[in-house]
Amino acid sequence: MTEMNSLKGKVAIVTGASKGIGRATVVRIARDGALPVLGATSEALLETLQRELTAMGVESLSQRCDVTRLSDCEALVRNALGRFGKIDILVNNAGVGFSGAIVDSDPEKAERMVMVNILGVYYMTRSVLPSMIERGSGDIINIGSVASLKYSPRFAVYSATKFAVRAFSEALRNEVQGHNIRVTTVHPGMTRTAFFDSFARGGSPVPLDKGDILRPEDIAEAIHCVLTRPDGVAMNEVTVRPTWQER
Repeated sequence: MTEMNSLKGKVAIVTGASKGIGRATVVRIARDGALPVLGATSEALLETLQRELTAMGVESLSQRCDVTRLSDCEALVRNALGRFGKIDILVNNAGVGFSGAIVDSDPEKAERMVMVNILGVYYMTRSVLPSMIERGSGDIINIGSVASLKYSPRFAVYSATKFAVRAFSEALRNEVQGHNIRVTTVHPGMTRTAFFDSFARGGSPVPLDKGDILRPEDIAEAIHCVLTRPDGVAMNEVTVRPTWQER
């Protein structure tokens, strides 16, 4: 039987780590012995999560990180390397979304989505890559969306940013595969997180109030599955939906 990869002792940066999918991912991989490096904009929520990890007996590092600022991303990576000496995993989870028809859309919100969802992924990846290439190993997981598989009316800009993440991930995969770095895009379907609080409920094409949607822990399990594949095995795209979700 092929042996699965162990996460014990692996250093994992997770952005958007303070809540939702990011938080669930941190807790899941920490249970298997990973050393989480937490980045998010809410220092209070980061402190709460770090206390929880300490109670679990898990060593971690947390730092305020706005992924739209290259200097924040570089500082997070620099401090992770200073503390642990390596970075094995990057989970680009930080993301924002706003809905609405293009004609009525808010340009500031559109710019925010581009900055966080696209440039944030680029900045963090660019900051981490030199150390992974030097070590000749690593895992980079980018959180996409089912909106990157098919456009959705009233989600045009959000969908465009996630299509960009998908393209970025595939190009990155080709660039780094010779360095033994695996790249995966995980596409969550409807998931119960605070992320959807920013979507307009009136006129939305998705049933935001439907009860049986995914939990953040369901996406965390998918990420855990990707990270524990045997050496030489890469899961490049993973889509996770509630069984009822059509698109």
